[in-house]
Amino acid sequence: MNHIKTLVVDDEPAARTRILRMLEKDPDVRVVSECRNGQEAIELLRKEPVDLVFMDVQMPHANGFEVLEAANPRTKPFVIFVTAHDRYALKAFDVNAVDYLLKPYDEERFFSSLAKAKEFIEMRDSRHLAGKLIDIVQEHVRSHKDYTDELTIKEKGRTYRVKLKDVIYVRAESNYLVIQTKDRHYLLRMTLNMLESEVDPKRFMRMHRSYIVNMAHVRSVRYSGNNEFVFTMSNGQHIISGRSYRDRVSAALSTQ
Repeated sequence: MNHIKTLVVDDEPAARTRILRMLEKDPDVRVVSECRNGQEAIELLRKEPVDLVFMDVQMPHANGFEVLEAANPRTKPFVIFVTAHDRYALKAFDVNAVDYLLKPYDEERFFSSLAKAKEFIEMRDSRHLAGKLIDIVQEHVRSHKDYTDELTIKEKGRTYRVKLKDVIYVRAESNYLVIQTKDRHYLLRMTLNMLESEVDPKRFMRMHRSYIVNMAHVRSVRYSGNNEFVFTMSNGQHIISGRSYRDRVSAALSTQ
């Protein structure tokens, strides 16, 4: 992992000093600066984007939420709120804070939050990696024709031929598979294990015991913690990966 560029923001000097001393113990962290209030933090973030911010909520000139709101969405850092007030906890997670450290906290709790932030940072580029995977998929499709290209599905006396490139994802449901396309879904009597053996693993990824996703239809992937990834598909649906599939998903997203 590259050095994690980190900013510490708190209007209490003693609080900043304590955080800085603990961060010195982690060689992965490089503290960029410290700020005494929200306005200083806003100005610094406009000049030098960082990876991670440890930040109080209640501060002069601008509070922690206002700092986040003012940040550039494309370079918005991960945030761990550090505060003596627990009433902001729900709002903190509404703005996707990594964690909420309630003062006073011990070192174990602090480094647990830092470890969680590292996991988020490692997965930060997953959308870009997913885009790379789509390119790899397209190149592979042009040169490999060994796998099934379409599914033959019989429903209510009619036969449908569904191109695999049009399948967004497949979901296991009882004794059937739900084949989801942009316009509709089909029911196919087959097991997910059987289908997995027939489709190109570079195009279709098993990321849950009940789901296979078409990587060409993945619009973004983010790590949500607890060994789970959230896949956003081309139809807007969010699919959460199985915890036991974390290594498989991580390996796929780390390709190239």
